[in-house]
Amino acid sequence: MTRYVAIVCRLSPRPDGSYEGVDLQERWGREYAANKWPGLPVEVFADAGISAANGDNRPQFERFREWLNAGKVAHVWAVEQSRLERREVEWFRLAAEMEAAGVDELDTNRDGVVRVRDAVAGIKAVLNADEVRKLKKRLNDRLAENAANGVPPGSHAFGYRHAVVTGADGKKVKTYAIDEKEAEVIRQAAEWILSGWSLANIAVELNARGLRGAYGGKLRPQSVRKMVTMPTVAGKRVHQGRIVGRGNWEPILDERTWKACKTKLSEPRRVVRKDGREYPINNAHRGNSTGRRYLLTGGVAVCGVCEAPLIASMKQLRGREPKPYYLCHPKKCRPNGEPAGGCVGILGLEFEKHVISKLWEELDKPEFLNAVATDAHADRRAKIESDLEELDRQRGELARMWARPGGLKDTEWENARQGIAENESSLRAELAELPPPRVGIDIAQARAAWPDMTLDEQREFLRMFIRAATVKRARPGLMAFDENRVEISWQAV
Repeated sequence: MTRYVAIVCRLSPRPDGSYEGVDLQERWGREYAANKWPGLPVEVFADAGISAANGDNRPQFERFREWLNAGKVAHVWAVEQSRLERREVEWFRLAAEMEAAGVDELDTNRDGVVRVRDAVAGIKAVLNADEVRKLKKRLNDRLAENAANGVPPGSHAFGYRHAVVTGADGKKVKTYAIDEKEAEVIRQAAEWILSGWSLANIAVELNARGLRGAYGGKLRPQSVRKMVTMPTVAGKRVHQGRIVGRGNWEPILDERTWKACKTKLSEPRRVVRKDGREYPINNAHRGNSTGRRYLLTGGVAVCGVCEAPLIASMKQLRGREPKPYYLCHPKKCRPNGEPAGGCVGILGLEFEKHVISKLWEELDKPEFLNAVATDAHADRRAKIESDLEELDRQRGELARMWARPGGLKDTEWENARQGIAENESSLRAELAELPPPRVGIDIAQARAAWPDMTLDEQREFLRMFIRAATVKRARPGLMAFDENRVEISWQAV
């Protein structure tokens, strides 16, 4: 097997984005190898801008270790010992791998020849790790000071661009300058939110206008939420997850508007009905933030032959204009265990209108409302809550027994405490899985607000009452929508 001289380079990033020693390290290594080990082939392992102190993945360094363990490395060179590893525990692990591979020495420019299992190498590893800790502390202190002085972080914020101004002492200071095009998007989004628009609809409108996020990506509901609620747009400086003061830049949203948006988005959304009254959209109505285009996809519409969920798309039927159409997935339809290419299909708009109409009919019946409002899990929910109260009582009694002289030993107390904790965790997990009781639903208001709900809100409202809308096979030769093909099964009925 051909064995190589491994030149390990770790290229440290500079503030301007370039790298220190990109050309020099490899050149020094090759010159050193040519003088000390003439004729041996050289392999370079260089990681650009990846820290050796934070545990970051270093692909080339890992490749070097693979070559080392495979016996392909005869000698190793680096500028200094810390270029291989700056953490003490990891250095000792690497030193053991090098020794096992028959590489007892590390040749360097700055540290001379280092015997990898020697005490001096171990001391250097400890000192290198200590220096890393000091560097991190100095860096954290500087970042905290910058935050206290209102200097913005290095990250890019939507609505701003990085800029430099001259401070009172004549020194250059980093700041944010408002990007008017993006700032106008934030102000418009805030106005729409306070007017009652949903985040999903705002995202759709902004994307339709060709607008993009801070890094050029498509705007999503959560992107819209972030752009109007992040403290930066109100001129506030955040450090380590909390607001530490004012930033040295101009706000895009005034304090009142920013707080109003945060409050609005933390409360249930309210849609304005046609009669001018409002209807609250709470968590019971919410689904995914964007949703699909069709109301009954996602498991509500089901095939009556193979019981697979129906999908929906536009379909052209025998020369007609393309129309929304629900059908079995061509690859997932398996009525006899084998792909059948789709066994049912039905006109989409007519299907959705029929299901909605049947829902309102049922909701007009008091007996139906009483049935769906019945909490089938009430007894179990009450039992779990009672058991949790009992565990709290046991925990208090256990603490008193442990504190009493001559009472429980530490191991007995710890075992009992752990058992209580496990029981509590299991009960709380089961309680979280139980569906909440349906309370506080005003059907009349929901009916009036239906046209103004988002697709996801409508879908979630349907799922509160409908378990499945099953579509049976069509009658041969019938080209129109046939409501008799649809069978609706209701929740808790």
